[in-house]
Formats: sequence, C-alpha cells, structure tokens
Amino acid sequence: MRSNRNLLLVLALAGVAIALPVLAEQSDYPLACDGSKVTRADVDRAHTVFLSGKQYLEESNYDKAISYFKDAYSIDCSVHGMLPIIATAYERKGDKAEAVRALDEYVKRAPTASDHDVIERRIKNLKDQLAREQQTAPPAPPPSASASAAPPPPPAASAAPEPVVVASVPPPAASLPPVQGHSALPWVVTGVGAAAAVAGVVLYAVGAGDISSAEQTCPGRVCKPGPMASAAQDQGNKGRGLENVGGPLIGVGAAAVAAGLLWHFLEKPTDNANATPASTSVRAVVVPGYAGISASGRF
Repeated sequence: MRSNRNLLLVLALAGVAIALPVLAEQSDYPLACDGSKVTRADVDRAHTVFLSGKQYLEESNYDKAISYFKDAYSIDCSVHGMLPIIATAYERKGDKAEAVRALDEYVKRAPTASDHDVIERRIKNLKDQLAREQQTAPPAPPPSASASAAPPPPPAASAAPEPVVVASVPPPAASLPPVQGHSALPWVVTGVGAAAAVAGVVLYAVGAGDISSAEQTCPGRVCKPGPMASAAQDQGNKGRGLENVGGPLIGVGAAAVAAGLLWHFLEKPTDNANATPASTSVRAVVVPGYAGISASGRF
C-alpha cells in the first residue's frame, strides 16, 4: 500500500516537472516573482538590458527590441511594467495578437495597477482591429479541380450571324431659308480710314508741339543770334512739316471712314439662295453581340 502511494507521489511530481516547462513555454514570459527576492545587481543588469532594447526600438529593429525586453523581464521578473512595453514593440511590428497576449498577461499579473483601465481599452482597440482585418481579408482561393474531372462540353455551334440592317433617313424636303448679309469690303475701307485718321492726329500733335517749343525760343519767329537759334529753327521747320502731313491725313482718313459707313448702309444685302442644303444619312448597324450607330454626311 505504501509502495503504491510512493509511486503515485513520484508520478505526480514528474507530471508537475513536465507541466511547468510546458506552461512556461506557452506563456513565453517568466513566472512572476517578488521584488524583495531580486538582488541589486540583477536590478542594475535588467535596467542595462532594457536600455539596449529601447535603443533597438527607436531604430525600428523590433525583433531585437522584443528579445532584449524579454531578457530584462527574465532578469527582474518583479517589474511587470515591462509587459506593456513588450506589447508596444509587438504592435509596432504589426503583430497585434502578440501585443494583446502581452497586455492580457500584464492585467493578470498586476490587477491593481493604476493604468488598468487604459490597458483594458488598449486591449479592446487591438481586438477590434484584428476583427476588422479578419473581415476584410481576401477569401482563400478555391481548391483546384481534379485532373480526372470531365472536361467541359464543347461550345455549341454559333448561329449564323444576323444580316446587317441599314436604315437610311432621307434629307428633309423643305430647304433652309436663304441667308442674307453684307459684304466685308465696306468695313475694310472704314478700318483703313480710321487708322489713317489716327495717324494724322498723332503727326499733327507732334508737329504742333515742336512749333510751340520753337516759338518759345524764338518769339514771333525772330531768333536771336546764338547756338539755340539754329536748333529752334530746325525744330520749327520739322514741326511745320509734320503738321502739313498730319492735317491732310486726318482729312483723308475721315473721308474713308465716312465712305465705308455709307457704303455699308447703302449696300443691298446678298442672299445665299443657291447654296446646296446639307444632306445627312444615318445608318443603324446591327452586328451579333454588338450594336452601334454610324452617321455620314455630305455638304
């Protein structure tokens, strides 16, 4: 009887010895421990390892950062605040499931922590994101058909193509009314005359200005001997010549404008009665499987 009890005790201890490594492997985190049992040297060493992991996290080397953070937590297993930091590294890596697992472990090991509500909301947000990602994931491709499956039946012989149907629309019987209007030549004459009149005004104004300046130097067209006398005489003569050109040019331009306008209003409008009306035909083309409309015209 005693031997049976000893055998059962040995089997129970062996089961516990086997189960503990399995549970430790499944949790992937060291068992929680009391901070009073951690030596000062372990605390300093864990802090140094944590700083190395923090450096890797800032460099976006998330695998290295996670490894160092877990090592720091293994050295000092009383600092459960390492678990949210590990979850952050997993989240930045894109592994939301592992981030949720690390946060769940933190809630179990530190149920009275002050940031408990924040961690719970964080877990909920990550789980919602995972659910949305699973909903939007593309469906798995269907399994390939077996090689022994019967080949699909050959397509049925297509029916003979339908004949092309062409519908022509004749041009309307009533012709368009004749178009009436004036020729453009009167407007050309009017434009040329207006340009000539403007040029004459400019020349006459410049000439008048030169004469006025010369008269200021030589009042009454009598110049005192000196170097300014010759220049004033030349300026006055030049101004007189510009006035002689500009005055007639103004008259010619004004006459051309008047003639062009008179021509325009007295001209009899011409009609376009001899123009050939446009004819347009529309064809509706029907082809098996397609449909289209084409239009052709003759003008």
